[in-house]
Amino acid sequence: MPEFAGIYELAEVVRYLQATSCAPSPSYEQVRRWVRSGLPMPDLVVTRGRNLVVVFEDLISLRLVVALRQAGFSLQHIRSVHDWLQDATNCQRPFAIQELWVSSSDIFVQMEKQLLSASKRGQYAMGLVKGWLRTLGRPDLPTDMTFKQANGCALAASWKPQPHVVLDPLVQFGAPCLEGTRIPTRAVWSMVRAGDSPRAVARDYGVSLVEVEAAIEWEKRLAA
Repeated sequence: MPEFAGIYELAEVVRYLQATSCAPSPSYEQVRRWVRSGLPMPDLVVTRGRNLVVVFEDLISLRLVVALRQAGFSLQHIRSVHDWLQDATNCQRPFAIQELWVSSSDIFVQMEKQLLSASKRGQYAMGLVKGWLRTLGRPDLPTDMTFKQANGCALAASWKPQPHVVLDPLVQFGAPCLEGTRIPTRAVWSMVRAGDSPRAVARDYGVSLVEVEAAIEWEKRLAA
Protein backbone atom coordinates (compact mmCIF):
# COMPACT_ATOMS: atom_id res chain seq x y z
CA MET A 1 0.00 0.00 0.00
CA PRO A 2 1.41 3.44 -0.88
CA GLU A 3 2.76 5.60 1.91
CA PHE A 4 0.15 7.81 3.61
CA ALA A 5 -2.75 5.82 2.13
CA GLY A 6 -5.51 5.27 4.67
CA ILE A 7 -3.93 6.66 7.84
CA TYR A 8 -6.26 7.74 10.63
CA GLU A 9 -5.93 9.42 14.01
CA LEU A 10 -7.44 7.30 16.77
CA ALA A 11 -10.11 9.91 17.57
CA GLU A 12 -11.25 9.71 13.94
CA VAL A 13 -11.38 5.91 14.13
CA VAL A 14 -13.51 6.08 17.26
CA ARG A 15 -16.02 8.36 15.50
CA TYR A 16 -16.34 5.84 12.66
CA LEU A 17 -16.80 2.99 15.12
CA GLN A 18 -19.39 4.89 17.14
CA ALA A 19 -21.32 5.82 13.98
CA THR A 20 -21.60 2.18 12.89
CA SER A 21 -21.99 0.24 16.13
CA CYS A 22 -24.97 -0.58 18.30
CA ALA A 23 -25.44 1.04 21.67
CA PRO A 24 -23.51 1.23 23.87
CA SER A 25 -20.84 2.33 21.42
CA PRO A 26 -17.15 2.18 22.40
CA SER A 27 -15.54 5.19 24.05
CA TYR A 28 -12.24 6.72 23.01
CA GLU A 29 -10.55 5.38 26.15
CA GLN A 30 -11.84 1.84 25.56
CA VAL A 31 -10.50 1.77 22.00
CA ARG A 32 -7.22 3.30 23.12
CA ARG A 33 -6.82 0.57 25.76
CA TRP A 34 -7.44 -2.11 23.13
CA VAL A 35 -4.74 -0.62 20.92
CA ARG A 36 -2.30 -0.23 23.79
CA SER A 37 -2.89 -3.84 24.84
CA GLY A 38 -1.95 -5.23 21.42
CA LEU A 39 -5.23 -5.18 19.50
CA PRO A 40 -5.24 -4.97 16.58
CA MET A 41 -1.47 -4.74 16.03
CA PRO A 42 1.29 -5.51 18.58
CA ASP A 43 3.56 -2.80 17.16
CA LEU A 44 1.11 -0.12 18.33
CA VAL A 45 1.71 -1.04 21.97
CA VAL A 46 5.07 0.74 22.01
CA THR A 47 4.05 3.71 19.87
CA ARG A 48 4.67 6.85 21.88
CA GLY A 49 2.25 9.67 22.40
CA ARG A 50 -1.45 9.97 23.11
CA ASN A 51 -2.47 10.79 19.55
CA LEU A 52 -2.05 7.35 18.01
CA VAL A 53 -2.45 6.85 14.28
CA VAL A 54 -3.51 3.60 12.67
CA VAL A 55 -3.80 2.30 9.11
CA PHE A 56 -6.93 1.14 7.29
CA GLU A 57 -6.44 -2.51 8.25
CA ASP A 58 -6.30 -1.48 11.93
CA LEU A 59 -9.57 0.41 11.52
CA ILE A 60 -11.21 -2.70 10.08
CA SER A 61 -9.72 -4.87 12.82
CA LEU A 62 -11.03 -2.57 15.54
CA ARG A 63 -14.43 -2.61 13.88
CA LEU A 64 -14.45 -6.38 14.27
CA VAL A 65 -13.36 -6.15 17.92
CA VAL A 66 -16.32 -3.82 18.58
CA ALA A 67 -18.71 -6.22 16.84
CA LEU A 68 -17.40 -9.17 18.86
CA ARG A 69 -17.66 -7.25 22.13
CA GLN A 70 -21.24 -6.29 21.31
CA ALA A 71 -21.96 -9.93 20.45
CA GLY A 72 -21.08 -10.73 24.07
CA PHE A 73 -17.49 -12.01 23.82
CA SER A 74 -14.93 -11.07 26.44
CA LEU A 75 -11.77 -9.23 25.46
CA GLN A 76 -9.78 -12.28 26.64
CA HIS A 77 -11.77 -14.54 24.28
CA ILE A 78 -11.29 -12.10 21.39
CA ARG A 79 -7.56 -11.83 22.05
CA SER A 80 -7.21 -15.62 22.11
CA VAL A 81 -8.97 -15.90 18.73
CA HIS A 82 -6.87 -13.04 17.34
CA ASP A 83 -3.61 -14.68 18.45
CA TRP A 84 -4.58 -18.07 17.04
CA LEU A 85 -5.57 -16.52 13.71
CA GLN A 86 -2.24 -14.68 13.56
CA ASP A 87 -0.44 -18.02 13.76
CA ALA A 88 -2.87 -19.86 11.47
CA THR A 89 -2.83 -17.24 8.70
CA ASN A 90 0.70 -15.87 9.18
CA CYS A 91 -0.82 -12.38 8.90
CA GLN A 92 -0.25 -9.67 11.50
CA ARG A 93 -3.80 -8.31 11.23
CA PRO A 94 -6.03 -11.41 10.94
CA PHE A 95 -9.18 -9.48 11.80
CA ALA A 96 -8.65 -7.50 8.58
CA ILE A 97 -8.56 -10.60 6.38
CA GLN A 98 -11.15 -12.99 7.79
CA GLU A 99 -14.94 -13.04 7.75
CA LEU A 100 -16.15 -14.37 11.07
CA TRP A 101 -19.35 -16.06 12.23
CA VAL A 102 -20.51 -16.39 15.81
CA SER A 103 -22.74 -18.56 17.96
CA SER A 104 -23.68 -17.71 21.51
CA SER A 105 -20.32 -18.98 22.78
CA ASP A 106 -17.93 -19.58 19.86
CA ILE A 107 -16.30 -17.63 17.04
CA PHE A 108 -15.94 -19.43 13.70
CA VAL A 109 -13.85 -18.87 10.58
CA GLN A 110 -13.73 -20.51 7.15
CA MET A 111 -10.25 -21.54 5.99
CA GLU A 112 -9.52 -23.63 2.89
CA LYS A 113 -13.27 -24.25 2.50
CA GLN A 114 -13.46 -25.74 6.01
CA LEU A 115 -15.47 -24.19 8.82
CA LEU A 116 -13.33 -24.03 11.96
CA SER A 117 -13.94 -22.93 15.52
CA ALA A 118 -11.40 -20.17 16.11
CA SER A 119 -12.46 -20.23 19.77
CA LYS A 120 -11.23 -23.83 19.96
CA ARG A 121 -8.01 -23.13 18.01
CA GLY A 122 -9.08 -24.60 14.70
CA GLN A 123 -11.35 -27.46 15.70
CA TYR A 124 -13.41 -28.57 12.69
CA ALA A 125 -17.10 -27.74 12.70
CA MET A 126 -19.78 -29.49 10.67
CA GLY A 127 -20.69 -27.50 7.56
CA LEU A 128 -24.38 -27.47 8.40
CA VAL A 129 -23.56 -25.51 11.58
CA LYS A 130 -22.91 -22.43 9.44
CA GLY A 131 -26.62 -22.14 8.72
CA TRP A 132 -27.23 -21.57 12.42
CA LEU A 133 -24.52 -18.95 12.85
CA ARG A 134 -24.71 -15.22 12.31
CA THR A 135 -22.25 -12.87 10.69
CA LEU A 136 -20.97 -9.71 12.33
CA GLY A 137 -21.83 -7.33 9.48
CA ARG A 138 -24.84 -5.04 9.33
CA PRO A 139 -27.98 -6.93 8.23
CA ASP A 140 -28.78 -4.27 5.60
CA LEU A 141 -25.23 -4.46 4.20
CA PRO A 142 -24.25 -8.14 4.12
CA THR A 143 -21.38 -7.44 1.70
CA ASP A 144 -19.98 -4.17 3.01
CA MET A 145 -16.32 -5.20 2.55
CA THR A 146 -14.09 -5.81 -0.45
CA PHE A 147 -10.77 -7.67 -0.27
CA LYS A 148 -7.49 -7.87 -2.20
CA GLN A 149 -4.73 -10.46 -2.29
CA ALA A 150 -1.49 -9.34 -0.62
CA ASN A 151 1.33 -11.57 0.65
CA GLY A 152 -0.93 -14.60 0.53
CA CYS A 153 -3.70 -12.91 2.54
CA ALA A 154 -7.01 -11.44 1.40
CA LEU A 155 -6.63 -8.03 3.02
CA ALA A 156 -9.54 -5.64 3.47
CA ALA A 157 -9.53 -3.19 0.54
CA SER A 158 -12.59 -1.04 1.21
CA TRP A 159 -15.44 -0.64 3.68
CA LYS A 160 -18.97 0.56 3.00
CA PRO A 161 -20.30 1.73 6.41
CA GLN A 162 -23.64 2.68 4.89
CA PRO A 163 -25.21 2.70 1.41
CA HIS A 164 -23.41 5.06 -1.03
CA VAL A 165 -20.55 5.81 1.40
CA VAL A 166 -17.19 4.03 1.07
CA LEU A 167 -13.80 4.20 2.79
CA ASP A 168 -11.03 3.15 0.39
CA PRO A 169 -7.44 3.69 1.60
CA LEU A 170 -6.37 4.51 -1.97
CA VAL A 171 -9.03 7.20 -2.47
CA GLN A 172 -8.71 10.58 -0.72
CA PHE A 173 -6.31 9.06 1.84
CA GLY A 174 -9.07 6.78 3.11
CA ALA A 175 -11.61 9.49 3.93
CA PRO A 176 -15.30 8.55 3.56
CA CYS A 177 -16.39 9.30 -0.02
CA LEU A 178 -19.44 8.83 -2.17
CA GLU A 179 -19.19 5.36 -3.68
CA GLY A 180 -17.52 5.30 -7.09
CA THR A 181 -16.26 8.88 -6.79
CA ARG A 182 -13.49 10.88 -5.13
CA ILE A 183 -15.99 13.20 -3.45
CA PRO A 184 -15.50 13.27 0.35
CA THR A 185 -18.71 13.21 2.33
CA ARG A 186 -17.38 16.07 4.46
CA ALA A 187 -17.17 18.25 1.32
CA VAL A 188 -20.83 17.58 0.58
CA TRP A 189 -21.76 18.29 4.19
CA SER A 190 -19.77 21.55 4.18
CA MET A 191 -21.67 22.83 1.15
CA VAL A 192 -25.03 21.98 2.70
CA ARG A 193 -24.08 23.63 5.98
CA ALA A 194 -22.99 26.71 4.03
CA GLY A 195 -26.53 27.04 2.69
CA ASP A 196 -26.60 25.09 -0.57
CA SER A 197 -29.59 22.84 -1.04
CA PRO A 198 -28.96 19.09 -1.35
CA ARG A 199 -30.42 19.21 -4.86
CA ALA A 200 -28.02 21.98 -5.87
CA VAL A 201 -25.06 20.07 -4.40
CA ALA A 202 -26.11 16.96 -6.32
CA ARG A 203 -26.25 18.98 -9.55
CA ASP A 204 -22.86 20.61 -8.93
CA TYR A 205 -21.13 17.28 -8.26
CA GLY A 206 -23.01 15.35 -10.93
CA VAL A 207 -24.37 12.79 -8.49
CA SER A 208 -27.87 11.79 -7.43
CA LEU A 209 -29.87 13.43 -4.67
CA VAL A 210 -29.97 10.06 -2.90
CA GLU A 211 -26.15 10.02 -2.77
CA VAL A 212 -26.02 13.54 -1.36
CA GLU A 213 -28.59 12.65 1.28
CA ALA A 214 -26.51 9.58 2.20
CA ALA A 215 -23.44 11.78 2.67
CA ILE A 216 -25.44 14.15 4.87
CA GLU A 217 -26.79 11.27 6.96
CA TRP A 218 -23.28 9.83 7.44
CA GLU A 219 -21.78 13.16 8.49
CA LYS A 220 -24.62 13.76 10.94
CA ARG A 221 -23.94 10.34 12.48
CA LEU A 222 -20.27 11.23 12.86
CA ALA A 223 -21.15 14.50 14.54
CA ALA A 224 -23.73 12.97 16.89
